[in-house]
Amino acid sequence: MLFHDEQATLFCMHCQKETLHDIEYMNEVISGIECEECHNKMSIDIDAMKQFYHYLYERLVSKPGRLTEEARQDFSRFLASMPMRIISKPVRFINEYDQMNKEVKKYVSRVSQDEELDEE
Repeated sequence: MLFHDEQATLFCMHCQKETLHDIEYMNEVISGIECEECHNKMSIDIDAMKQFYHYLYERLVSKPGRLTEEARQDFSRFLASMPMRIISKPVRFINEYDQMNKEVKKYVSRVSQDEELDEE
């Protein structure tokens, strides 16, 4: 998953106490932290496109290993599913790519808006 959120109790510099924070990750790299109490947000400048391409690269490179493991677990089921998977995989990859690309563009747009607000 390219984007995901987690929550943790951290010390808020704005509230001056420990509060629940929402931590945003992009490809396992922290991209932002927001205090749930005062909504003070700290964005971390990351190269979104670099993370996006790194994520895609890791998925593609790890595919042979994942297929090998699947074949070891149940070879007959693996062989039976291959024809349909070979046909459907390009479509599934394009759909996944499009969805992640939309998420990255949304993220970049949100970061740009946050930066504009900070400058005012």
